[in-house]
Amino acid sequence: MPLGLQLRLSLLFTAFLYLGPLFAGVGRHPWPVVPAFVALFLLWTMVVRPAQWPRDRAGWRGPGVVVRVAATAAMQTFLVVLLHAIGRGIGGFLPDVTIPLSLPLALALVSIPLSRLALDPERLAFARGYLEEVPEELAVELEGQRADRLVAPFLRLPDDTGEVELMRRLVALAPALTSAALLDALDRGIEAADGPARAARRALILQATSVATADTCQGRAEPMRALRVAADDRGLLHLLTLRLRDLLEQRPQAEGDCPSIPDLRAAASRATVLDRIGRRRAA
Repeated sequence: MPLGLQLRLSLLFTAFLYLGPLFAGVGRHPWPVVPAFVALFLLWTMVVRPAQWPRDRAGWRGPGVVVRVAATAAMQTFLVVLLHAIGRGIGGFLPDVTIPLSLPLALALVSIPLSRLALDPERLAFARGYLEEVPEELAVELEGQRADRLVAPFLRLPDDTGEVELMRRLVALAPALTSAALLDALDRGIEAADGPARAARRALILQATSVATADTCQGRAEPMRALRVAADDRGLLHLLTLRLRDLLEQRPQAEGDCPSIPDLRAAASRATVLDRIGRRRAA
């Protein structure tokens, strides 16, 4: 199961834990129910975040262990009190709502095994703290999915779409995507496309050879990626050559990320040879 899906399921099941004291407050159950929920919250941390607790007796003698455990207990107590208070506040604006105490207790209790089944804390120890801060891997995965959705229209454009229209669309995406995310998404789309996707390939070349990309993607060799995407298409290679000339006039320091003149000549030669072979076969 992908890490992103595991984290989403774990967050969903953890919501059950929080709904417990919240619903208890909405049902206007008295404050003495708070210790029961605090105990469930602490049990949840022991099961889902075992690294926060000592593993054996010797672990309790480590420096700062008691303080760390006390802080964990205090934080869980604060959360329970806060949720219960919010629930009581909500319940005050509602007509008499009968919520048996067993329901919120069951919600909080069932969240513990479900959260543990959704995300193994031992195997995914690097995801520690995932509830407070979205892990980098999940953030990258979500950003990639979002970028794929935003660039999908390029893959449906006619092959003869003009550069002005492509530039207009690329500029419109600038506030929503970084150059790196945009180029990665275009590259993935081109690789997965059934047809030649010439409009998307042209868009990638335009973006990879832009000043914005040169300034924000230093060291990523995006113009080299553009050469790979241009492949043996003479029209795309011509566009790439013109764009590289303009780019290096404005950003000479980007030369290290650009294909060399021999590389461009070799690609153009291959394209010319293949074009001649194609015309002969057509004749």
